[in-house]
Amino acid sequence: MIGKILGFVVALLILIAACAIFYIGPRNVIGILTYGRQARDGNLQVGDQAPPVTLVALDGATRHPLEEWVGTQPLVLVFGSFT
Repeated sequence: MIGKILGFVVALLILIAACAIFYIGPRNVIGILTYGRQARDGNLQVGDQAPPVTLVALDGATRHPLEEWVGTQPLVLVFGSFT
């Protein structure tokens, strides 16, 4: 009796996991599971100068070095999606 219940629970958990992977997508599931485990390179502190970075415009071809804007006016970089 306990074996049947345990088997049912395991099968249900496998079904839920499969549905989650299908619904969310395998790339997102991997991202969720590995979030925060990425290697942290460097030792930047608050107030340090930004490293030399080249930004790519929305057209995908135009490139702008970050130092073009540093010091001319306030600069805010937003990384993320608002969709």
